[in-house]
Amino acid sequence: MRKGRGFTLIELIVILAIVTLVALMLLPVPTVDPERVCQINCAGNMKQIGLALRMYATDSTETFPPADNAPGLNLLARRGYLTAMEVYLCPSTKAKPGGTEILDNLHLDYIYKGGYSERDCSQATGLACDRILTPNHKDFGNVLFGDGHVKGFAGPAWALKDHTHNTGGWPPDPH
Repeated sequence: MRKGRGFTLIELIVILAIVTLVALMLLPVPTVDPERVCQINCAGNMKQIGLALRMYATDSTETFPPADNAPGLNLLARRGYLTAMEVYLCPSTKAKPGGTEILDNLHLDYIYKGGYSERDCSQATGLACDRILTPNHKDFGNVLFGDGHVKGFAGPAWALKDHTHNTGGWPPDPH
């Protein structure tokens, strides 16, 4: 016969396991919005494009590729600054890389405003952004600025009217 009124080690482990299971069932599970994850990955893609543009400009008398959209960004791929075609596609869209090393507007999810020099660009000048007419995200868009930083803007008019981010107007949507 047992003298004490205490619990055995096995009984304590079983009680602890039951309490842990009940606590896990009652605690809320943090969820991550899949669209928010895509927006963050999209900003990462634009940051890579921005770094490639800066390297191009450093090697090209401080000027960015002169043409808008795919013709301008294609210079980055052709000259080896950014050859991964997946980077030119937003993770929120269903577009797939073109399968070639040549970038075209059908396989580009971003708008690029060409023709700037590093002297003309500031931290407030937009170089590239998400598509506008056929948006990559619902009521949200990322913008790549002249100094290389990327910022996300919420709201349905993030790139329209007064929100052209000192570009004088974005070039036509590539889609």
